[in-house]
Amino acid sequence: MPFVFATFNAYWLFDNQAPLQRWGLRLPAGGIDEKIDIVADAIMRIGPDGGSGPDILALQEVEGLVTLEPLLKKLNQLGSPLKYIYCSETLDPFTGQNVAVLSATPASIAPVTRLDQTAMPYIDARENERMGSLGKFLRVDIEVDETVLSVFNIHLKSRIGGVEETRKLRNIQAQIVRQLSRPRVEQGSMRRPAFTAIAGDMNDSPKSKLLDILNGKLDTSYNLISATEQLPVSEQFTHTHDGEPAQLDHILLSRFTHDRMLAAGFTRVPDEVSDHDAVWCQLDLTIAPPN
Repeated sequence: MPFVFATFNAYWLFDNQAPLQRWGLRLPAGGIDEKIDIVADAIMRIGPDGGSGPDILALQEVEGLVTLEPLLKKLNQLGSPLKYIYCSETLDPFTGQNVAVLSATPASIAPVTRLDQTAMPYIDARENERMGSLGKFLRVDIEVDETVLSVFNIHLKSRIGGVEETRKLRNIQAQIVRQLSRPRVEQGSMRRPAFTAIAGDMNDSPKSKLLDILNGKLDTSYNLISATEQLPVSEQFTHTHDGEPAQLDHILLSRFTHDRMLAAGFTRVPDEVSDHDAVWCQLDLTIAPPN
């Protein structure tokens, strides 16, 4: 059966309570209740033909269950099929941001909610030795049509501090994700395919080295394919800074998954909801692959 998979940066879906009360300053005038309402309305517009909401949704910039549970309740009031919440355990002590997956169907096994002992060394823009890690990561293996879609939801280092100055850490984070996702991407065959999607706010563009790393273009293993790469270039953006549009949010699909993609696109989101647009694709994992 066709279903919609999407990714969306909800832009500081935090309440105004301790211990992360400082981020509540980013809420609209109506507080967390208004924030949940406008985010839920935006989510319900995601998908083809004006949208009716996704069946699997990767979210970034969320506080945790304290805001995800009321969001899910609101979505259900609006007719969303989403039922299950899976949330990371952030390793980012400053922002406290998490990533999450909401799904209409359950996970087949316990999700991976944090990465411990995965740091990698790198040289930063000032030629200093650093250790790079990924604090906002979630893997959920979701049951879909008697098979499993492995979802990797990631939020990579922001561009604050300069695009080039922060890119080296993002590239290291991409290498960590590639190492973790590669064994899953390599699984499956034409007779018994395996399905993988990497999604999230990657804070870099489709032509960047970071996307080449994540897509597997810099190693000898199987590649992933961007769900939106065939769309007109003029449509390929999810964020605008100083008048310059860029696609920072991506859905990357393994070959077996991409072969079963029916459609893909972007859902434009009002600025008062988020500074990012949503990315979606429609999949049917039951169909036969192309000849």
